[in-house]
Amino acid sequence: MSTPITSMQKEHARLLDNSAASMTISGADMTPGEFAGVAWVNLTFTGCVFAGKGNIRLSATRDCKFIDCRFLAPEHDFGVMTQVTFSHCQSVGRSIVSGGDGSKGVLFERCRFSGGGAAPESHEGIGSTGETVFRQCSGAGEVLVGGTKLVIDRCSFDNMTFVAGRQARHGTPLAAVVLIDDSQGTGRWRMVDCRTKKTHVQNSSFDEIVSDNSESEWDEALSLAP
Repeated sequence: MSTPITSMQKEHARLLDNSAASMTISGADMTPGEFAGVAWVNLTFTGCVFAGKGNIRLSATRDCKFIDCRFLAPEHDFGVMTQVTFSHCQSVGRSIVSGGDGSKGVLFERCRFSGGGAAPESHEGIGSTGETVFRQCSGAGEVLVGGTKLVIDRCSFDNMTFVAGRQARHGTPLAAVVLIDDSQGTGRWRMVDCRTKKTHVQNSSFDEIVSDNSESEWDEALSLAP
């Protein structure tokens, strides 16, 4: 089932009823809708636009796909994300597209991030405070987040900021595993207020990595194999 932008008004009910029935939403501008306190399950968004400040505040997102979508400097909370994939998506401007504690299976694949510069004090960004994987992504000037696990696989980033784990002064402490493989970093990579228990880097090169107020432990024995 495809849902063109002209039909979104009547289809909003499906996005507000916590239903598990699968549905594909195509070419929709999600900015006008208000989606708060509900779960999105078994939804596929293709070619959609997400903008707005706080109009998406979900309790959970499960088994959802975002394909060829554009995120135009939004501030969205997708709740606890489970098996959620963003493929060939693009962010433009400072974007917050986040999942909460306990998120698993969050994958950004072949996405392009064009951020708005340095991390804000809240250190929110794109990713989740659970397990987040960035695979074959590129971009500059954005903040990428992984709470308990942050994987950067075959990516190319310029002047990016990363938040891995969470220190006590930002809430409940989280210690992250960080895996970086076959990736290139140009400009300055900033690891801001990170709290990591293991970090492993292989087959990668960087101009500069700056660890700002981070608590980290480097472990070369950690395997990147799943």
